[in-house]
Amino acid sequence: MTRTTIKDIANAVGVSHTTVSYVLNKNPKQKISEKTRAAVLAAAKELNYIPNETARSLRKNRTRCIAVALENSITHSRFYGILQGIREELMAKGYGLLLMDFQSRTPSKNPDYLDSVLQRRTDGVIYISSDGTPPTCSSQIAENHLPFVCCDCCPDEEEIASVSFDYEKGALEIACRLLGEGVTKLLYWHLDVDTLQEQYRIAGLEQALQLYPKASLEICKLPYLSHDDLSQMDSSNLDDVCQQSLVESIIPKLSSSDEKVAIICSQGIMVKNLCAALYHTQPDKYKIALLSDSEVPLIPGMKILTSRPRFINGGRECAKLLLAQINEEDIPNRIVLPPNFPTYI
Repeated sequence: MTRTTIKDIANAVGVSHTTVSYVLNKNPKQKISEKTRAAVLAAAKELNYIPNETARSLRKNRTRCIAVALENSITHSRFYGILQGIREELMAKGYGLLLMDFQSRTPSKNPDYLDSVLQRRTDGVIYISSDGTPPTCSSQIAENHLPFVCCDCCPDEEEIASVSFDYEKGALEIACRLLGEGVTKLLYWHLDVDTLQEQYRIAGLEQALQLYPKASLEICKLPYLSHDDLSQMDSSNLDDVCQQSLVESIIPKLSSSDEKVAIICSQGIMVKNLCAALYHTQPDKYKIALLSDSEVPLIPGMKILTSRPRFINGGRECAKLLLAQINEEDIPNRIVLPPNFPTYI
């Protein structure tokens, strides 16, 4: 038999699940009409609702520490930016953070970050997705109403909060800016890693081509980079791979094209090596763009068009959303952050 949840009561009464939570937990800070309160309590009784004592005890016994689940290296601009935003927001509210990976080291077989909440070592979890996929324990999180926020992915369970970045819009806007300036060919250079983020970006570039049907798009991948390879590489290794890709693929494509070409890069390290390669040849012939929060090199005579996903802001929103759950505040459960408008640097 399936246990009745707060969401079931909310659907029966026609109110939000947070309103139901306020009523059942007798939250004195929220003003709820007696009619709504009575309807919620009646529906809870009729549906045989049994309170989740694990979640309830978590709200009462605070550790003022948040688990941040992160599998990849924090030196990557995306993960570093998100983590920095989380840290800043938590520190401002008097919370600390416990950085964890996705592994399971306990007999329960739960990921360590999930056990940290269930065992009351942390007050909640911010899960930072590596490739756009949600955590494997989403159903358990939803069933137990645990304080949990997914970053950079959207779980199927609507009750699990998430903060996402609009990668598709960022690629669309930067491509339209370039095509509107007279570019006739887009060369998109990205890591050879199949992630949802890259799928969204390519979809955005293809949308731009529908608005500029005479233009073309060519995809170039930085080879041999799986997630494992990327996490083990240092910057010098990645520089070598970028330079090899430039010599074998990017530069020949630029040299053989009579069109007005723009090279759109997914990573800042690509821009650095690309600028170095073009600086002593024809730096003004090609336009260069970046779809990342990475720092870009300042080279005389060369401008970089950037569309930044605002990863630090995303981290701050994750922390705000999780603390709102812990404090039982009624705020939007799903947040999608637009990128900054394309700007030349």
